Amino acid sequence: MKTTAFVLAASLTGLPVLAQSNYWIANRTSSDIMRVSEWGSVLERVATPTNLRRCEVAPDGKVWIVRFIQPTFDIYDPATATMTPVALPSGSAYAIAFDANGHAWITNGATAVHEFDASGVFVQTYTMPANSSLGITVDGLGNKWIAHRVSPGSVTRIDPTGAITNFPIAGIGTLLPTGIVADYRGILQPSHVWVTGDSANQLVEIDGATGATLNLYPVPTTSTAYPPTFDKNGRIWVSSFGNGTVVQIDQTNGSVLQTLTLPPNGIGIATDNVGRIRLTSRSATGVACEVRRVDPNTGALEIPTILQSGTFLGFGTQAALSTQFQYSLVVNPAGDLDGDGDANFVEITNGTSPTDATSNSNFSIESIGSTMNGSTPSFEVLAGPAQLWLVGFATTLIAPTPVPGFGGTLRLDLSTLALTTAGIGNLSLPIAIPANPGLIGVEFFTQGVTWNGASFDFANVSGMKIW
Repeated sequence: MKTTAFVLAASLTGLPVLAQSNYWIANRTSSDIMRVSEWGSVLERVATPTNLRRCEVAPDGKVWIVRFIQPTFDIYDPATATMTPVALPSGSAYAIAFDANGHAWITNGATAVHEFDASGVFVQTYTMPANSSLGITVDGLGNKWIAHRVSPGSVTRIDPTGAITNFPIAGIGTLLPTGIVADYRGILQPSHVWVTGDSANQLVEIDGATGATLNLYPVPTTSTAYPPTFDKNGRIWVSSFGNGTVVQIDQTNGSVLQTLTLPPNGIGIATDNVGRIRLTSRSATGVACEVRRVDPNTGALEIPTILQSGTFLGFGTQAALSTQFQYSLVVNPAGDLDGDGDANFVEITNGTSPTDATSNSNFSIESIGSTMNGSTPSFEVLAGPAQLWLVGFATTLIAPTPVPGFGGTLRLDLSTLALTTAGIGNLSLPIAIPANPGLIGVEFFTQGVTWNGASFDFANVSGMKIW
């Protein structure tokens, strides 16, 4: 396949991108949440009443927002653009994790974890055996794990019956546990639980079956960010909010596989729905923060998403982008978040989106690689071996539009259509971006159309943004 070159206008107009697959992030000091596209653009900004700590997207797509040291949190419904404040029974919300039933489990920064149902109705409180209940994660067996920022450090498990067990972390020294994540070891297999915190540059590995401390690994960072994350190969990623160091660690022996330097910091780290690393970098007050998309295999920076929407700047950001990677692979692998017939873990494993019904094992197109001036990223088509498809490339999107005789909705503005390409099965479509500074900030888009044997169906949208 020859490289495809676009003649891109330096200035484009069009409707805001209404992407199906996207992510949310909370900006502490600018008191807002922003929706971010797969390919690195900010789609919208929603103002909130107070400074924020973080946000988490629930299985039903609503955004649960943690106010900064407040006894109230908020639930934002993107479908109706409504914000609902919810009072916490005690303490102030710190972190939120969702179980396979869609219930939210919220740590209160003190000695309690509060459970709410999917609509935000309070269910019950679990009293913890240790103070400073901060980070929380859910594993594949339905256990809730809580990190306690106490000395000596410990974690607590709430099992599916509600039984509570505290596990001291052996040999932890001065580390104060703050962030925690349960990894993937196979369907219905116990996770290993990974913990980071402050006051020591360590990564803790805990046996999810027994609560025993398995390993304490030193990490070559300062002021370790929390929680850590893991990629599709199970490798653990730790970043630093003290500087720009990011490390990829072999989960089997603790050895450092990659060390990246992306200053000024990596204050939050997550794995997105198709397996890429997303780093939150906090800038000075009044300067927009960034979410950086990194290739987990090469460590290459693919695109820095500037957290700016119109004239609004997202600043003071301190938490990771909220994604459904861990939920889909670990918490509810057999579920189907987007209702497309593919189980969540199948989508994550295959590299399609578990939150976009038009991205599935039948067909998906996604942008891959650096979109910097002068680079050659690609659009990767994943399709069944006999699946006939066509993709179009345009410089503008339109609102979802039904077309007679087609399933799904059209998103490309056909008046700006630059090229079409057809194929069968998987295919890589390289895109040569001219080394032209005038193209910085320009976006262009693609959408697939598939043949189902009787008619055509519109598939998912992807895009690229030049920087």
